[in-house]
Amino acid sequence: MDQTTLPDKRRIVLIDNFRGIALIYMAVYHFLFDMAFVLPTEWGKAAYYANDKFIIFDTSSFILLAGISSAFSRSNLKRGGRLLAIGILFTLVTAMVFPGQAIYFGILQLLGSSMVLYGAFEDFLKKRPALPMLAACTVIFTLTYNISKGFIGIDGLFELPLPAEFLQNNLLYPFGVIKGGFASVDYVPLLPWFFLYFAGTYIGGLIVKHRDRLPSFCYADPLPPLSFIGRHTLIIYILHQPVILALVYAVDFLLENCQIKG
Repeated sequence: MDQTTLPDKRRIVLIDNFRGIALIYMAVYHFLFDMAFVLPTEWGKAAYYANDKFIIFDTSSFILLAGISSAFSRSNLKRGGRLLAIGILFTLVTAMVFPGQAIYFGILQLLGSSMVLYGAFEDFLKKRPALPMLAACTVIFTLTYNISKGFIGIDGLFELPLPAEFLQNNLLYPFGVIKGGFASVDYVPLLPWFFLYFAGTYIGGLIVKHRDRLPSFCYADPLPPLSFIGRHTLIIYILHQPVILALVYAVDFLLENCQIKG
């Protein structure tokens, strides 16, 4: 989705590789979702629910890596605006074509909004000390992690309920504040996820500051196909779901006609 190079500097391929791994797992998860709920198949449901426990780690990695990569970008506002527009288009298309499986504030809208917010205040934020800001991001992320459940705090330790007025409708859904009945196939609201992205920008800033001290393996490219995926995550993310859907329907059609389904 971005560049991990600066003028006269080598590309940090390790970041591309991590992004590639995160995107591949996300594509596998979306394939399992289609096999579980679009066809559907029993084995698809079993595999989907087995992986449902782990997708949160992949999503977290994807967002953190996007924040890290933003430290290398020349224009986060431009990139963010483009991503946000694509995310809104995803919402419109899924709402019209798959009304029961629409995407409201999915990962593209989260990343686009985060890049725009960060880009608008980038010069100011880059002057803040990295370690205290990382600590603040971690605290706020932790405290707002359960906001979609209707409270701020740590589950089972202390919980501060949101005002009842906030929960009367879903107008605040981009911020993670939702009432019962809200549904989105892909839902990654600003709270708490913006602060994970925000933390990534400071990690990226530290990498930029100390990049001359990075070990040589950070620049090595042992798996070019993986680094290629990591360098082109946006276009691959946009295309992978239609491609997967087409493959799923093609396989289903062949199985039906060959009478070997089930």
